[in-house]
Amino acid sequence: MNESKSLISLARRFNNVNLIELQSTGYLPFKFEETRIGTISPLVLEEMKPHPSIFSITPECVRLNQDLKCYDERSDELRKFMEEMREKNLFTALVGWRDECYETRLKFGDPPIFKVERAGTPILGLRQYGVHINGFVKTSEKGRSIWIQRRSKNKQTYPGKLDTFVGGGFAEGSGVLQTAIRELEEEAGLILPPHLKLKPCGSVSFFHISERGLHPQTEFVYDLELPLDFLPENKDGEVQGFELVRSDQLINLIQTEDYKTTSIPVALDWLVRHGFLSSETEPYLPELIEELHTPLHIFYN
Repeated sequence: MNESKSLISLARRFNNVNLIELQSTGYLPFKFEETRIGTISPLVLEEMKPHPSIFSITPECVRLNQDLKCYDERSDELRKFMEEMREKNLFTALVGWRDECYETRLKFGDPPIFKVERAGTPILGLRQYGVHINGFVKTSEKGRSIWIQRRSKNKQTYPGKLDTFVGGGFAEGSGVLQTAIRELEEEAGLILPPHLKLKPCGSVSFFHISERGLHPQTEFVYDLELPLDFLPENKDGEVQGFELVRSDQLINLIQTEDYKTTSIPVALDWLVRHGFLSSETEPYLPELIEELHTPLHIFYN
């Protein structure tokens, strides 16, 4: 298999949901009023049926009960449901219970309609958002080299895997830039000085299914050029260590089982944007780029 074909196969590892098949195999839209906010599997649906005060179920979709009028009521009822599911020990996702909440919105810039335990978001198939930062250095000998991290063995998800330099999901009440700055400090020990600038580089979107559930994911991406003498130092215990690798090494690393699956699109996006993958050497590059931008905003809204 040539390199181009192998990268397309790699993309299908993280973008592994067929939306048409999903809808024909018993998965139902999870709606708030008339807007799709999630996707419910047949197994989760069975657990929802005894809770008509929280979920209104029809053959076409699942809705939050309209009697739940406000953010606090919805959040409280979903918390009780997730706690019950945790006690039953039915879902792998809830083994990684974090006591952190994730806020769901109809659209990204809208006010939140409820919050839910972060570990429970794949169970409801909720759209999830996060931030990734590519920390890199430029040298005359090696060109652009990029920092990557090794996740802690104690992480609830993907323990011990290689990952982006810095990344994380939104905490309750946090925005994109706030999250980026917080994760830089917690994961890499970097309080951003005025002379270092986070460069926004768009986003990647993909739809992944794992043993934990559904992950319709959008990651906002930043590049950050770092001084040659910078050494990252983890502060929150979630990173084993860091390694500076050449970009051609990164191409090989992301094709191993050692790299966190849902961070591969961020690495591919870096490699495309910085010219390490080009249409001259990768005839399947347009198809690869499409795999980095699944139109979740259309499927969900």
